[in-house]
Amino acid sequence: MLEGAKSMCAGAAMSRSDPHCTRFMLFGILSAMASSTVVQRGVDMFRERSVEKIILVGVSGVGKTWTAKQLSKHAIKEGLFEIALWVFCNRKYHGTALSESIARQLSLLPIADEWEVEDKKGGKEEENHEDLQTMIAKSLEKKKVLLIFDDEGNKMKEGQIILELETLLNLPNVSSYKVLITSTNAPTGSKDEILVKPLSVEESLSLFRDRVGRRVYEDLVIKDLAEKFIKETKYFPAAIMLMAKAFSYFVQCDSGTQMLESALKETAESDSKNYNLAWLLHSGYDMLPRSVLIDCCRHGSRFFRNRGSIHYSELIAYWILEGYLGHVECMEKAYEKGHSVFMELVDCQLLKKLDSGYVVMDSDRAIVNLDDFDHCGFGGTSSLGLADLLEDCEGTTSLGLAYLFEDGEWEGFGRISQADGMIKSVCSTKMGQKLSTLFLNGNRCLEILDSFSGLEELQVLALFNPTAKSLTQHLSKMHQLIVLVLRGCDFLVEMDHKFELTRLTVLEISNASSLKTIPDDFFAHMLQLQSLHISELKVDHLPSSLYNLKELRQLILRGCSCFQTIDSLKNFKNLTVLDVSGATSLTKFIDKTFRHTPKLQTLNLSHTSINRIPKLKDLGQLTHLSLRSCKLLDRLPKTDLLTSLQTLDLSGAIKCKEFHEQSQKLPSDLKILDISQTPLEKLPFEINAHHLFIKHCLRLQKLPCIEALKDLEVLDLSGSSSLVEIEDQFFSHLSFLQILNLSKTGIKTLPSVSKLKNLRQLLLSGCIALTEIKDTSFEQMSCLQNLDLSDCTNLKALPPLETLSNLKELNLCGVSSLKKIGAGFLEHMSHLQILDLSETQIGWLPSMSNLKSLRQLSIRGCEDLPTVPNLEVLMSLEVLDLSGTGVTHIPSLENFSNLRQLLLRGCSNLKGFLHGEMIDLLGTTVKELPYGISKLTHLECLDLPHKEKIQGAESRNMKSLPEVDDPNQWSMSSFDNPHIAMSGIQFLQIFKKNPSLLETRFHLCVHPTKGKNKKGDTYSYRNDHIFRDILFRTAEFDCFKEQRSLEIHGFDLFPSGVGDVLCNADCVFFINNTFNKWFSDIGVSSLQAIKGCWIERCTKMEGVFQAGKEDDIAELGLEILGISNAKNLSSIYSGNLHCQSFQKLKCLYLDCCPKLSTVFSSSQLPENLKVLQVRFCDKLETVFEQSSPEPKLQNLETLCLWELPELTSVGCRLPSLQTLKVWECPKLQKLEDTIRLAESIQTLWISNVVDLKNIYSESRQLETLILESCPMLETIVTSLQQPQSPMTVKIKSCNKLKPVSGSNTLSESIMQ
Repeated sequence: MLEGAKSMCAGAAMSRSDPHCTRFMLFGILSAMASSTVVQRGVDMFRERSVEKIILVGVSGVGKTWTAKQLSKHAIKEGLFEIALWVFCNRKYHGTALSESIARQLSLLPIADEWEVEDKKGGKEEENHEDLQTMIAKSLEKKKVLLIFDDEGNKMKEGQIILELETLLNLPNVSSYKVLITSTNAPTGSKDEILVKPLSVEESLSLFRDRVGRRVYEDLVIKDLAEKFIKETKYFPAAIMLMAKAFSYFVQCDSGTQMLESALKETAESDSKNYNLAWLLHSGYDMLPRSVLIDCCRHGSRFFRNRGSIHYSELIAYWILEGYLGHVECMEKAYEKGHSVFMELVDCQLLKKLDSGYVVMDSDRAIVNLDDFDHCGFGGTSSLGLADLLEDCEGTTSLGLAYLFEDGEWEGFGRISQADGMIKSVCSTKMGQKLSTLFLNGNRCLEILDSFSGLEELQVLALFNPTAKSLTQHLSKMHQLIVLVLRGCDFLVEMDHKFELTRLTVLEISNASSLKTIPDDFFAHMLQLQSLHISELKVDHLPSSLYNLKELRQLILRGCSCFQTIDSLKNFKNLTVLDVSGATSLTKFIDKTFRHTPKLQTLNLSHTSINRIPKLKDLGQLTHLSLRSCKLLDRLPKTDLLTSLQTLDLSGAIKCKEFHEQSQKLPSDLKILDISQTPLEKLPFEINAHHLFIKHCLRLQKLPCIEALKDLEVLDLSGSSSLVEIEDQFFSHLSFLQILNLSKTGIKTLPSVSKLKNLRQLLLSGCIALTEIKDTSFEQMSCLQNLDLSDCTNLKALPPLETLSNLKELNLCGVSSLKKIGAGFLEHMSHLQILDLSETQIGWLPSMSNLKSLRQLSIRGCEDLPTVPNLEVLMSLEVLDLSGTGVTHIPSLENFSNLRQLLLRGCSNLKGFLHGEMIDLLGTTVKELPYGISKLTHLECLDLPHKEKIQGAESRNMKSLPEVDDPNQWSMSSFDNPHIAMSGIQFLQIFKKNPSLLETRFHLCVHPTKGKNKKGDTYSYRNDHIFRDILFRTAEFDCFKEQRSLEIHGFDLFPSGVGDVLCNADCVFFINNTFNKWFSDIGVSSLQAIKGCWIERCTKMEGVFQAGKEDDIAELGLEILGISNAKNLSSIYSGNLHCQSFQKLKCLYLDCCPKLSTVFSSSQLPENLKVLQVRFCDKLETVFEQSSPEPKLQNLETLCLWELPELTSVGCRLPSLQTLKVWECPKLQKLEDTIRLAESIQTLWISNVVDLKNIYSESRQLETLILESCPMLETIVTSLQQPQSPMTVKIKSCNKLKPVSGSNTLSESIMQ
């Protein structure tokens, strides 16, 4: 029984209680962490009878706890002790917690029941405690015991612990006991002290190797970097393990080693006095799990502050409730994600394991300062902020729960268990089991609630994505609720009850966009509310009872777009957070000042219509102020008294012309100032922000020297096109500046930047007026990694670039002055990864042999460049763009395994390409291409060279192809891998010579050569090609896979000349075009052969078939039509279009058309329509416009209606219907009639149709019956006596459903 205690460690109990936690067992590396000298000395001291106590002293993170584990292990092994018992002094043991901890270590309390004792209340608690104490004392009788007090002095001291243990362990009856203490107190020189020093270099490297794995460590570059980084950790084990975790993320990236080298350089060259691992983690921030380091750890740390420790399952529940793990779609997956995050934090040593599944946040701020990651001001974290109520809010706009621990009102979630799609906690009482916490998700929320008894005692209830219209019946009895979260309440329309929730402290009702009113007295009995989060409500005014919530600390009203006024805040003395962002109708505060809310720390008025805000002078504790996109705000109030302000966001306040005249001196602690897109003409005189954003300030003309900007790290003036002058000495004192962005400004001269020793990025893209860079050398800027001078077309001369040896990205596209000095500097840039020399007209290049790290090389448009020397060594290339160059030959590329894009358009001198090969590229196979191109397995985009120029006479004869005068207007690509493209003129030449080319199977895409897409290249169309392939795999479009298809993608005007291709296509895809409002405008002559058509993201399209063109439309052979993401589509047809226009249409798909209110009128029914699917059309009210008598569509076999919140009727009889799927159409009525008249129905799938009361079907072919969340459904009547084949039956959340009439078999299936 005592064997487990002898080698007990904090993680052992955890691993038994949760099998997934076995990876926490780190015994294999303990020897590397605890100096053998210290361990042996401790063992020798314990051998001496006179030694009763040993104190391991050392700074935080040096490894005292691990040393204590090793010492106790060796002492037991040598027979000095039989049992080691741990007391973790960084937590307070309330009630029976200490006895239970000792009992678990002695295996007296089964791990599976560890919570049971904690949850026992009432008269039996004392009795059980006495029994447990007797068992402990008996287990230790006549034993040699080692007591280990870890982190003594933190929350508990030695004397206090000994007093408790003397009684609990009955120490006089043990054979002997000694004490081992770990402490961060400074050494006193006492003989019972042992100083724990950092690891040796060898031990540190051994620990690092064990953590990252030998395979990674054996990489010579990684090994060398590790040895350099470890020096910065001071050889502390915890820091080394965190460093190893960061390394493990870096090595997953192709350029990870280069990034590590850069991070090391930043660390070494930073002027920071104290090294912090945040430097390393921040450098690889995009590769680290963001939620781990920011939400769950940095914000989550406040959840621990007054609790000491919590069970890991409770911590995961807290993360879920806070929203740190994202939107909850499935409770099981959310918990699994939380568990994964938890293990990451333990692995990073940011969470410290105690006993039996308890953990504590490592308080060692020297290891990593997580606050360094909060660069985003308001951050955007969608959380409740349960921890923020523990103490002063730190700027997060959230709710808050941890204050409840401080106030003693709430003891936590209790015993958390996750199963059956829910999270709950149950505790034992004299009356039996009591449910205290319950998290539910989805449309079964109310059904599951109904299955529980004792809801009157529930303290925490969280419903995610409930589909109920009202919750009055269920909530009215829960008088003990402390926390109520109703998240994702899209269907909630009624909240008209005055709930007597007198203990409620935290309330969230979010995304309740259908809730139009809340009674004025709604909050009358909720006077203990400290946190209130209401979002997306469409209420015209806030309930008056809200303003009587005197305990309120956080008030969040995000996205409530209808209310206009905020009444007096005089009762909100404790308010720390006020967030009304997105309240677009809000115009004023009744109060003239914020003097009633002196504790306010976060004020978010973003996206409101406020034009004047109350005076801010009383907000001395305010840290975050956001006025983003306050488009009516004309002036910023006085801010110089906001001494705590860290973030000020005025971006998008397009009428804010000036700061208050006394605000020219902004708060000295300001970290972030964003005044982008404001009409400001000058900056405050004194400003010392760390991050300064002045983007798109079109009235700013001059940047004067501001000496107060001594701590500036980021300066972004991009898009401020009127900025023409920067004072010469502006940059002279900005020694901390790391990012300087002047892109698309109007500056003519760049002052000297040579003193910016820490500058990482210098961005001057699009500065077309720039003629001079005053620096004659960049010699002092050794840290520069990114230099962008693209499109600085008037720059007369470049400074010498040879000294920029650490440069990773260099973009000189369009800098013609490069031609004069040449590119010899490239020989010194061995770290370069991205190089763009396009349009520079450079005539020669040096050897590329030193640029082996290069991933992207673009020399587009350099017509006089005949060769790229030593191109063959650049085998890491992913993008190679030689378009329009004069190269005649390229080396074999078959070993360029990473190459994704090869662009050779316009390389008319390049040998080895023939027209015959290009014709074959349009078929299903690719013949052998020169230069090993056919062997490039990862190639996704191949842009072929244009071999011949159009002769003048030939050009004049091609009257219907006006685009031939501009061969770069559009390109033609193959869908087949690799993705192959050629110029439009080249394709038309080939087509003219070979008219039969398009008579056989083809899959082609037409797109702009210089497209409107975000990346500006053909590669970005690939995702849509994947989408097209998915469509081809559907039943209706499958027939076109072996036929002729064409995609027209990304045009504002219809590409002339494409009509000849279009008229040969069987299927056409129109993707992301804006050239027509009506599909029929394209012209019937081009569409006659088309049988299938898919229209996607054509945002200007208003309809498909237009009245007045009936004769042309009647000639169309269109059978399948799909329309998706057409935000302006309001109708399928216009006017009184004749029904013959739709006579051949068989399948119609409509997806995400938010303006569509009806599909067909009764006079325009597509008589041959067989399949109709309509999804996510938010305003659709009826499928077929209602008329009398109700029309009939004889041939429709499949009808799918998916998430149509306003749909009220189908409006047509469908006698041949075989498949009916209706999902989330809560307002749909008379569905019974549609089902009853469908005589051949085979599949019936209905979810969340509230009005459906009865199902009557005479069909003998019914095979599948799925019914979910139909709360009014009472009966299913079928004439089917015996199914012809086995049926699939699933019925959920249909609480009123009675046994089925007409079929015993069906009834038995349903009742199972």
